[in-house]
Amino acid sequence: MPPRFPRVALWTAAVLVGLPALFFPLFNPDLFWHLSAGRWMIERHRLPRADFLSFSAGGLPWTDFEWLSQLVFAAVHAAAGMAGLWLLKALALAGSWLWLDGMLARRGLTPAPRAAALAAWSAVLLPYSDIRPELFSLLLFMWLIRRLECAGPPSWLASFGLFALWANLHGGFAAGLGLLACCAAAALARRRGAEFRRLLAALAAGLAGTAANPYFLQPHLVAWRHWLMRADLAATIAEWQPMSWSRPMHWPFYPMFLLLALLTAAAWRRRAAAAPWGLAAAALLLGAGAAGHQRGALYFGAAAVPAAFLLLRELGWQNARGLAPGIVALSAAFVLWLAPRVEWRLPFNYRFAPTGAARFLARERKVMEPLRLYNQWEWGGYLGWTLAPWYRVFCDGRYIFHEQLAQSGQAVRSPERWRAFMAEHGLDGSLMLNLDRPFPARKRYPDGSTKPFPRPWYVFYMPKPRWALVYWDELALLFVDRGAVPADWLKAHEYRYVRPKDDAAFQEALRLKEIPAAAAEAEAERHRRELDSRD
Repeated sequence: MPPRFPRVALWTAAVLVGLPALFFPLFNPDLFWHLSAGRWMIERHRLPRADFLSFSAGGLPWTDFEWLSQLVFAAVHAAAGMAGLWLLKALALAGSWLWLDGMLARRGLTPAPRAAALAAWSAVLLPYSDIRPELFSLLLFMWLIRRLECAGPPSWLASFGLFALWANLHGGFAAGLGLLACCAAAALARRRGAEFRRLLAALAAGLAGTAANPYFLQPHLVAWRHWLMRADLAATIAEWQPMSWSRPMHWPFYPMFLLLALLTAAAWRRRAAAAPWGLAAAALLLGAGAAGHQRGALYFGAAAVPAAFLLLRELGWQNARGLAPGIVALSAAFVLWLAPRVEWRLPFNYRFAPTGAARFLARERKVMEPLRLYNQWEWGGYLGWTLAPWYRVFCDGRYIFHEQLAQSGQAVRSPERWRAFMAEHGLDGSLMLNLDRPFPARKRYPDGSTKPFPRPWYVFYMPKPRWALVYWDELALLFVDRGAVPADWLKAHEYRYVRPKDDAAFQEALRLKEIPAAAAEAEAERHRRELDSRD
């Protein structure tokens, strides 16, 4: 066997493990309101200062602190569609890894641990390999790590420029400031006065740079409000919840955090002079934060992998027999187990977008346009983008709807609360998830006997006397207020008998001839035609 074959095989395996992160399909529902904002800016040649996408917050102040990312997204989409955005995502991730690998190479790591670092980095960052403004934060964060570990702190001018750019792309600049602060604290603890002063100057210049945006300090205030609302947001938004072992894509986080903690402790015991103390401290703090709020795991992974492999080098373990192949093998096993469980619908996976409901709304625009319709928050971006310019959403993924999201999270706890929520907001209808959530109910017969028939949740939340079901598919239900639409239109579009997840009650009503069989069959045929028209 040629002596270089093991190295080639290891790199080949590492690259194959890294490819799923690069080629993971797009699925982030927030992409669409980012595209809407970018399109609005391109058309009007100015930045948004107020909401223009919803009827519930229309005209209210909105600090669009990701405006530059949105312009990039909109320009790429206009030129190359979703495929272009998918390619942009892959290039951003590849560029981030190249910063990592170049830094490890300059710090003297041999090819084997660098290949292992690629595999570990890809596995940890796989949950975040989607199209989102955080990609730009990842690129800049990796550049900052490379600069700090290879060339020392950036000059105050370079730091100002870096963070001025960063603050106009995404709020992740806070992670970069935190990294500089940790490195400064490490330099102070090690009594490296000159390095501490340079880092402090870079930190001060970077902090000043974050104010160099069209909204001045408003992005900082938005971040602070996010922090204050973190408990309410965690109750309704998965990304604001802690890392969880129940989610397979979070699994690499735990061994990486444990490995980094053990390596840091070992380096501390040995008083390792060249250990990346600032980077390791930042990674551990980010990991501890991610344990309570998973969005921080992106920055943890970006910092933890280089910190761990630099510690391995400092401890003399980087070429330990079987270490690099073992890391690559574990990462490969995880990716091979996960890959069949992911829907590889490229470039964008529309499975969780209400595509059928959006087509229905567009087709029935004349009736739908005047209505104030509730929508799931994760659908707002898609609806606003697809149905522009005439459609206004109830809410979408922007921070200006966080309080409203908390209210709706409380409202769905009972039918009474939900009906009060609908009345409070003056809603004429609701576009909701077609959940499989039966409620206990009993049917009373003429002889006085009863029989249990579980009924779907919407029977109680959207009672038939007021709310008419006019569209449904496997994902979405659309109800409208009977008094808000023309009677003849409602007669042609309402589903009175054929309704989802209510088969037992439906069959019993047919058996007892409580509903007309011919009318029910006509509705079923109409529904089949409606679903077929989506293709």
